[in-house]
Amino acid sequence: MSERNLFLRGAFVLAAAGILSKIMGSAYTIFLQNIIGDRGLGLYQMAYPIYSTLLILSTAGFPVAVSKFVAEHIAIGDYRGAKKVFRVAGVLLLASGAVCFLLLWAGAQWFAEISGDPGAVYAIRAIAPALLVVPVMAAIRGYFQGWQLMEPTAVSQVIEQLVRVGTIIAASWLLLNWGYGEEWAAAGAAFGAVTGACISFVLLLGYAWNKRQLFRHDVRMPNRVPAERTRVVVRKLFYYAIPVSLGALVVPLMNNVDVITVGNLLKQAGYSQEQATEMFGLLSGRAFKLMMLPSTIATAIGVALMPAIAGALAVKDIKKAYSRMELAMRMTVLIALPASAGLFLLAKPIDIMLFKDSSGTAAIMAISTATLFSSVQLTTSAILQGMGFVYLPVRNLFIGGICKFVFNLLLVPKYGIVGAAYSTVLSFFVSALLNLWDVYRRSGVVFDLRLLLWRPLVAVFFMGVAVYVSLREGFPHFLHLIDNERLAFAAFTMTTVTAAGVVYGLALLASGSLTKEDIRSVPRIGQPLAHILTKIGLVR
Repeated sequence: MSERNLFLRGAFVLAAAGILSKIMGSAYTIFLQNIIGDRGLGLYQMAYPIYSTLLILSTAGFPVAVSKFVAEHIAIGDYRGAKKVFRVAGVLLLASGAVCFLLLWAGAQWFAEISGDPGAVYAIRAIAPALLVVPVMAAIRGYFQGWQLMEPTAVSQVIEQLVRVGTIIAASWLLLNWGYGEEWAAAGAAFGAVTGACISFVLLLGYAWNKRQLFRHDVRMPNRVPAERTRVVVRKLFYYAIPVSLGALVVPLMNNVDVITVGNLLKQAGYSQEQATEMFGLLSGRAFKLMMLPSTIATAIGVALMPAIAGALAVKDIKKAYSRMELAMRMTVLIALPASAGLFLLAKPIDIMLFKDSSGTAAIMAISTATLFSSVQLTTSAILQGMGFVYLPVRNLFIGGICKFVFNLLLVPKYGIVGAAYSTVLSFFVSALLNLWDVYRRSGVVFDLRLLLWRPLVAVFFMGVAVYVSLREGFPHFLHLIDNERLAFAAFTMTTVTAAGVVYGLALLASGSLTKEDIRSVPRIGQPLAHILTKIGLVR
């Protein structure tokens, strides 16, 4: 498989795994609430954010740093150096995970009290051991990613989530049926993070055994590059990992801007406390979640892109680095552009299908364009980080966060949650634009707008026409055939999305936006599909 196809395949695999994990991660809360009730779910939710915060602190962007430096060492033939990066990162992450585990375990009572319910102590202690496993997994995943092997990361993430969700449902149900209270049932659910991590860790060890030649290059091959001292490796890892982790924290901080401002601004505009809280739920629970789902694909592209760029630059292959930048940007726009348009056009049916009513439709339509800008922001951040400019994306995203705060103050009092949605669009637009400017300023690369934007826009236009016709002509037939309105909206939405996807794909092929090499890169079905399309004359 060519390096180009290897990069695209890795991005596809990671994207599929990310979407599947997100779906499982969103669906289980419905079942858990039905099993342990609102208080039990509240106890579980008190434990998980504390664990997640400590997990971010313990891993601190190390998987990204490991993948970058491993790719650089491999590119110049320094396999011993790549192994040393992995070994040093593994020790550091094991130590940081152990410290965070002790902090969470010993401070469980205090964390539970400040969370508002001492009963959460059992859930907090139940989830703590995961901090001994997950950080080490991060080092192994980063090492594989540095070798451009994304399957171990993707498969282990899906299995981890699957085992976690299975444990959450089974343990909470069993503990309640055995006569234990909500506190222990919530603890059983929280323990799912531990079982998921352990099974995923064993799976990664299996991958490492099957690919053990990648871990033995330092023994079997001569070292052509002088070995770096351990303290130099540690300094490089921290220099790169800290800004990456800061960037990961900026997005939650941007969400917290809405938490702090939207409710208060709505109340100042005359809404009651209950109305303001309900409207904020529509914004954060519906519009924002739907907007961020397609960005999972951009995140996957970024994970695959970063070591690819770093490896090319390590051997001074500027042409290959630029080619990968352009390919990543093109794939991002090809996916995010129709996702934005589809979310705008199908906001009402999607809202009813997922959330029973159309209360959030206006906010979903207003925020839909942010899907494109957030995806571009993620991919351009990966480009800049792969080039070594690790602080620029953090700065640009922070500027976007400031814009978010200012735009909220200006737009929410006048337009309500629709104004907050518009401010999200504008903040991601600012961050993406600043990233694009920095990519041009630092690399000189100029993207082909005809291939990157204009041709996909033509394809999206034809897709939009198909969706519009379906809304006008097709939906009444679904209501006539299916008595249940929500079920009719669900059937219509799924059918329309499938048809729109086919129209969009054909339009991309007709306009030359998709090449035979792009199609061949799709895992499993790419080769036969490219053969069929070539045979019928849709691609050359």
